[in-house]
Parts: sequence; C-alpha cells; structure tokens
Amino acid sequence: MFDQSGGETGVLGVSTPVGVTIMVVIVVLLATLVTVLTTDIARSTQEGSQVHGVGTFDIEFEEGGADSLKVAPKSLRNEDSTYILEVNDNRVYRWDGHERLDFSCLYPGDHIEILSKEGDTTYPVTDHRMERALACDRIRPLPEKFEYAYIDNATDSQKVRVQPDFTFGIEIDPDGTGPDRTMGNSVAKKDIGTIPVTNHWHYIRRYDRSIEGFSPPVWVIVMTDNVHWNSVGGGLNWTDDPSDEPGKDAYTRSGSDIILDPSGSEPTNDIYMVFKPGCSGSKLKIIDVSAGYTNRIYINGKVAVPDTYPYNTGAKSTPVTLSAPAVNCPSSP
Repeated sequence: MFDQSGGETGVLGVSTPVGVTIMVVIVVLLATLVTVLTTDIARSTQEGSQVHGVGTFDIEFEEGGADSLKVAPKSLRNEDSTYILEVNDNRVYRWDGHERLDFSCLYPGDHIEILSKEGDTTYPVTDHRMERALACDRIRPLPEKFEYAYIDNATDSQKVRVQPDFTFGIEIDPDGTGPDRTMGNSVAKKDIGTIPVTNHWHYIRRYDRSIEGFSPPVWVIVMTDNVHWNSVGGGLNWTDDPSDEPGKDAYTRSGSDIILDPSGSEPTNDIYMVFKPGCSGSKLKIIDVSAGYTNRIYINGKVAVPDTYPYNTGAKSTPVTLSAPAVNCPSSP
C-alpha cells in the first residue's frame, strides 16, 4: 500500500491509485456540501421574499394649492401585509398599503422609503428622495427646514417627526436691506426682502457623503438673486413656480469636488455654496459668486454673509470657508 520515496529520507508516500481515489472522494464531498449550502441559501432567500408583501407604489409630486407628495399603491402582492413608511430613517407611518397618503412639509433632500414588515423582518419595497420643498402652511412659513411633516389619508391627518438631525433656515436678501436697485431693468418689485433657500427658484441638495472637505451630512446650495427682473424670470416672479427645476444642472460632482456648470441653469447660477451645519457653530463654504447685487445671506435669522459682492469682483477670493451661526441640533423623538 505504501512505497518508500526519497530513499534515505524515509518519507512515506501514498501510492498513485489510492491517492487519486481519495482525491475524488474529497471532491465529491465538497461538491455535495456546496450544493446543499447553495440550495439552503436559495430556499431561505425565496422563502424570505415570499413572506413579504412585495408590491409597487406611485410616489409623485402633485402641483396645486397644496403642493403635496402622493404615495399610492400601484400593485400589492400580499393583501394582508403591513407596510412601514420611513422618512430619513424615522418610522412615521404603518398601514396596509391600500389607502393613498398625501405628504406636506417635506424638504429637499428628505429620503422616503417604504418597507414591508413580516414578524421581525423588513424588506425594502421602494424609495424616493425629495428634490423640492412641499407646502407647509400648517407649521410655519418657509424658510426653516421642517422638523415635522403631515400625512393625510382619507379620514385623518397626522403630524409626524421626520428630521432626526439638524433643522435650519437659510435666506438671501437680494441687494441687502431696503429697496433693491433695478440696474436699468424692468422689475416686478423693488424691495424683495428675504427669500428662503426652499423657494423653488433656488436649488438645494443634501449629500450623505463627503463634499468639498466636509463630512456628511452636507448641503450644496445654488442661489439666484434677481428672479424679479422681468427679463430673467421669463415674466415670472419669486412667488411663481418655475417651469423646470432651476439649478439642477448648475454643477456636477467629481468625487467630493463640486464642478461648476452655470451655463445651462439660468437664472439659478449666481451664488454657489456648501453648508455644513453644526450645533455650536456651522461652516459655510462660498464656492463662487457671479452676482452684481450686494446680497446678504442669513442662517437661522443671523447674518452669515453681510455682502456677497466682494466675492463677485475678486476683492475677496473664492473658494473660502466661513464660520457660520449654529443651527438647531438633533433631538430625541
């Protein structure tokens, strides 16, 4: 059965026929084990998906007096399933998925997700990220980033907490306080006052990744200052909804860097900023300014940038990171 190999070394070796037989047995055993494991994993995955009420939902913005977000069932596989609605990882609503829901008071960057729940397990169904602010007359006028939202169904209205993190307001006063210069333009109004960043003519987006050297969460903001010029807004004013989404093409990303592309986003291409909120103090990075007004920017009602014009002329260089007022800190539900 054994042969002497290596002569004086005394090393014992397995004869070739026996060695081949043993190797074949090992291979067969391994193949069987892999088959069993694969089958068990496939069966577990299949059973896990079968117990959940996987379906589809329509999530769409409905313009009108309310400016709400509709969440309605499109097709549901299991009639008796329970669905959970999350906003920014906060579980805000639980229902059978069959009735339509209407959201208000959501903010750009808010993340909505619908999960199917069976026992102690959940299964993701669909998600949606807000690109514009919804109406919020029942809480307060804009500009503050809303801590709460409303969910309306056919018979009831619920106020739910949707912001586990920072809440804040950012506003711009075109041409500063007092009457605004017309600069030879026909204007809708000569004293605009402050315009919140949630106004649809501005662009704001939250990123849960590092941007321009700031750790998440961080917001990229592109502002305009002269929609009230009749030649700029196409006859529309700050209180009118734009026909498109101004600012969405105003920049691109390359890794964590913001690459400006103002040519296709008129009029929302005047002031580029990155905002990193903080409990004891925030950071505001001015990326670029191309605006002839002496604009003043506020954060939570406090002056963050007294005048943007020096950044337009080059008297102050960009990009530059400024200290900014603190914002409302995350609180427990």
